[in-house]
Amino acid sequence: MAKKKERKIPEVLVFTDINNYHDDLASFVILAYLAEHNYINIKGIITELGVYEVRRRRAMYAKGAMQYLGQSFVRVVPGGDYEVQDETKENNYPENEFSKIFEDAGMTILRSGIVFLQEYIKSVKDKNIFILLNAPFADFAKYIKGTQDTLKKKVKKIVVMGDVSENKTESGKYLPNPECFNFQTGYPAAEILFDYVQEKDVKTIVVPSRNIKKLDMDFKFLEQFKASKNPVIKALIEAAKECDGVSMTYDMVSALTLAEGMFKKNGGSIEKEESCQNQFFFADIADPELVKEKIKEIFADKFTVKKITLSQLTRKKTEDEDVVCK
Repeated sequence: MAKKKERKIPEVLVFTDINNYHDDLASFVILAYLAEHNYINIKGIITELGVYEVRRRRAMYAKGAMQYLGQSFVRVVPGGDYEVQDETKENNYPENEFSKIFEDAGMTILRSGIVFLQEYIKSVKDKNIFILLNAPFADFAKYIKGTQDTLKKKVKKIVVMGDVSENKTESGKYLPNPECFNFQTGYPAAEILFDYVQEKDVKTIVVPSRNIKKLDMDFKFLEQFKASKNPVIKALIEAAKECDGVSMTYDMVSALTLAEGMFKKNGGSIEKEESCQNQFFFADIADPELVKEKIKEIFADKFTVKKITLSQLTRKKTEDEDVVCK
């Protein structure tokens, strides 16, 4: 009888511009859940957007948030310098009481994102890397330019938050939509990515906001977790009071797109529309209600405060005493 092939857990690199705004932080909850349940293995986070000091603070924030989500060993590194288009927009780093909590808990790798990418991808033997681009990705574009075919040999899937332009190249290839925020601040990087993945046939899933709007999700359900002392959920409860559902779900759906097989038992939910390019897809939501329920289930798994009864407490105390006696 043939042995069942063991499933390899994909290794994930995340590009983020996290700060006190809610979208990236909400996606971290999804990523932490996927890691805990062996859908993915988060190998590194690269923080992009803004001058070095801003990118460094984003990295500290990301590291601290991951620590509070139980992912203490995730490596986080600030991205490298790039050509800034709009200093006011790109250096925007809104703060509140939670910023210092996460930054104080976070430590970063004191090297550039491009060095981290080169060293990490070089160390990977199999084609088992997923790349999640939930932010501008100047470092990734720099790596692509100097990589030749290495990336194609190592990367299994790229998920990029954004959309395509109405126009195409003369040969029929997709172009990035310059109106998307992640492409506005780094359009040359987006052009490099789109050209490379279509030329080399690297599996790429674009997550457009027009499809995410189908969720129309209300985040009042987060209030049920207000008893939790975890600053991540406290920060998200506050953020949910001032945001619309689409903006909070956008990054989360991108993260969920990494989880191959999560919805298979239910007949599929986040589907990939076929396109004219063999390995170029668009994420679409086949069953909005199912995705909403999955998101609620993930938050409940992470933040439900479990009540301990007196009998459980007594039993635990007895077990602890037995261990001491032994």
